[in-house]
Amino acid sequence: MDEFRWASFLLAAVLIELTPGPNMGYLALVSARRGWGAGLLTVLGVTLGLGAHMLAAAAGLSQLAVAQPVLYQGLRWGGVLYLLWLAWDGWRGRGASAEIEDLSAGDWRDVRRGFLTNLLNPKALIFYVAVLPSFAPPQAHNPLQAFLLLGVMHLSVSVVIHTAIVALGARAYGWATRADRAPQVQAAFALGLVAVAGWVAWSTRGG
Repeated sequence: MDEFRWASFLLAAVLIELTPGPNMGYLALVSARRGWGAGLLTVLGVTLGLGAHMLAAAAGLSQLAVAQPVLYQGLRWGGVLYLLWLAWDGWRGRGASAEIEDLSAGDWRDVRRGFLTNLLNPKALIFYVAVLPSFAPPQAHNPLQAFLLLGVMHLSVSVVIHTAIVALGARAYGWATRADRAPQVQAAFALGLVAVAGWVAWSTRGG
């Protein structure tokens, strides 16, 4: 891959990851409510979801989903409904005991939720089908190897930016975990997820 193409792809990856979307919103909300540990485990799940999209695109499965409107819409609305379910789950817990449980360490559920949130993210699907291949060298000796190299570069960029988002969100963790603020914080978390779901539905409507 020539130097110009490499630099152009890195710039595109950074700009795309800095564009507001479900990953950014969900990571900020989780880290503000749950702290560093839960946020980083969610980053792991999100990265695994991106990796799954990359491998599916490399195998030609993602192209099939994009070509079939029913499959694309199923993925799109599946992502929206999953975010709304997470919002409902958070809303149900807002009336729980005022004593805050220490959830900052996170657990495997954070990885699973991050994975599913991104697996059902149609923007990730479109990126690996339409954007990433446009940067592959046209005369690459091994097109699959070039595709996977670009994918790994994108994953690396996403990890750095998502970790930075977690760091910013976690700064609010101490304020958000005060017992007297628990119901308000949980309600805000739920409403934030509803907003993220609405953004996904709106921004992917033309897929």
